[in-house]
Amino acid sequence: MTETTRLKRDQIKLRLKLKIGDDAIGPGKASLLKNIRKHGSISAAARDMGINYRRAWFLLETINTALGQPVVKTEKGGKAGGGATLTAAGTAIIDAFDACSRAADASTEDLLAGLHQSLATTNKE
Repeated sequence: MTETTRLKRDQIKLRLKLKIGDDAIGPGKASLLKNIRKHGSISAAARDMGINYRRAWFLLETINTALGQPVVKTEKGGKAGGGATLTAAGTAIIDAFDACSRAADASTEDLLAGLHQSLATTNKE
């Protein structure tokens, strides 16, 4: 490994997924839910993430199917403008995902730092 390809410490991370039924909720689906909460709109959330509206709906449907209940409540457009809000289930998913992510990051920080150090040491061989 050359100097230019050496991994930086922040490039070694643990990636978390919550397995729910036959589906998993990872950083992408969690980000979609957070962006819907932030923007109040599925289309705005999708734009913010650089995905299309159809893909966003597909991801939401996979979560809904896994949970057996909707994670987003939508209102039709018109004069009021419509929009989307998270259901209690959607909020619970985000809260659990974020709490698990924080706990995993905190509990693996030293282990991942050790891995980085080991990789840096083996790079010199």
